[in-house]
Amino acid sequence: MKAKREGVTVPELKQRVGAGEVAPLYLVVGEEGLLRDEAAAAIRAAVMGSDEANVEAFNYDMVYGDETDASEVLTLCSNLPMFAVRRLVVVRDVGALRAKDAERLLPYLDAPVETTCLVLTGRKVDGRVKFFQACKKVAVTVDCEPLEERALPAWIRDQAAALGLSLDEPARVLLQEASSGDLGVLRREMEKLAAYVAPGKAVAVADVEAVQGADTGGTVWNLLEALRRKERAGSLRFLGKVLDAGEPPLKVLGFLAACWRQEWKTRRFSEEMLRDFEQFREADSRLKGGGGGRGKDRLVLERMLLNLCRGAARAMPGPRPFAPAR
Repeated sequence: MKAKREGVTVPELKQRVGAGEVAPLYLVVGEEGLLRDEAAAAIRAAVMGSDEANVEAFNYDMVYGDETDASEVLTLCSNLPMFAVRRLVVVRDVGALRAKDAERLLPYLDAPVETTCLVLTGRKVDGRVKFFQACKKVAVTVDCEPLEERALPAWIRDQAAALGLSLDEPARVLLQEASSGDLGVLRREMEKLAAYVAPGKAVAVADVEAVQGADTGGTVWNLLEALRRKERAGSLRFLGKVLDAGEPPLKVLGFLAACWRQEWKTRRFSEEMLRDFEQFREADSRLKGGGGGRGKDRLVLERMLLNLCRGAARAMPGPRPFAPAR
């Protein structure tokens, strides 16, 4: 028997925030990573807006549950927004927050900062911890558990429409069966179809079969280019595609570090170089430390990319041969 779902669905959340209903506190929890990302992106868009004035850098902070503590979270939440109405603070992998620190956040639930939107997100939280028990009562809880089979057809059609795709029913059925209900796989396959099928042409079974196994727009060079442009969202998206395609995290790290070293040879030493080197060194140490599994390795690389994306854009060296692991 499936567990009873709690909170609002991601489509319901999008409808609310799209109408301007932004809550001071969100708990985005569930096993389906793509849904968590969609929920966080919807909240971020509602809070930050179009960011035409480029003020997001002053008003957006993201920390990780296994590396932060109550003091840091409270400090980030108490900061006043700069040139904006609200700040956004995201705590990823919130279930890894130490129980003692979680308890210290309890008073915040009674008096959240009006100018801050706090988003707590992760695969799961410990329901025995008082903070999470209380949080579920006062926060907007967003249900990100895997979709039931009966809900998949509507989700596929919505995603296809957003990508400009028109799926005939046999093609939709094949996509659903081939993915085993994995939303990440479904989304990647539809992105490939969007690049493969001519605009205005309905997607047929033959099209789905043609792109299965192909990798469109998810190479390490796409990742490198996104990093060069300091695009945080693009860097995270391409990293996900590269890792999902089977690239070992250490190999990805080694490739990026080699490109950075090549660039350093052509430039005078700077504080930025020192900061970047420290990011690579720390990521290498964490990856080689082991014990966290592939999900933990992904978080390590994501954190490194976000830190590398800070500051001014840099010129990167020209491409060198790279053979993706398969």
